[in-house]
Amino acid sequence: MPMKMTRTTMQILRFGILAVLLVAAGGCTAQATPVVIPTQVPTMDPAVIVDMAVQTMEARLTQSALENPTATPLPTATPLPSATPTVQETENVVQPTATQGQVQGLSAKFLYTATYPENKTVYVPNEKFGLAIGFLNNGTIEWTPGYRLVNVGYTGEFTGGTDVSLDIVIEPGKKAEFNLAGFGSEELGDHTWTYQLYTDRGVPVPGGLATFWYQAE
Repeated sequence: MPMKMTRTTMQILRFGILAVLLVAAGGCTAQATPVVIPTQVPTMDPAVIVDMAVQTMEARLTQSALENPTATPLPTATPLPSATPTVQETENVVQPTATQGQVQGLSAKFLYTATYPENKTVYVPNEKFGLAIGFLNNGTIEWTPGYRLVNVGYTGEFTGGTDVSLDIVIEPGKKAEFNLAGFGSEELGDHTWTYQLYTDRGVPVPGGLATFWYQAE
């Protein structure tokens, strides 16, 4: 016949079981030695570490630039080069002056050409002769020493004097005669010499043109 447990008995049983559990727990705590398991620290590639450091520095610089913005200088306008003046070459044209152009009151009239000692127009080769050319001063100013009669052209062959100058004053209304030397050309045929009268300053005297012609045979 089963035994009927009383209330007191039940309480005693509970305390006994609790005591056993406490003893067992105390023994386990005293004998147990904690085991420390070392934690393995993973190693990293040095290149990865450098990249992480560079990225960290760039991030800090970017953050600093955002927090402290600096004014970017605007580009200055570069001045355009000024146009280089072009030097234009001009011809050396001598403008006529009072001494080079027409002189008021200056005028001559051709009178004659004559040869001597015999006045003729036919000469043999190398035959010598003198040539006189006469002009009239029909202007209002006198001709002074230095006025010159100059050969300015010819046809055939030129075998005469090239120029001759005045050595006296020729007043208005007076005649001036210029004397030159020449000789017959060995080139047979017609020969023409042309002379022009100039002032002492090189101004052509209007009307002061003379032509001499002869034939060599």
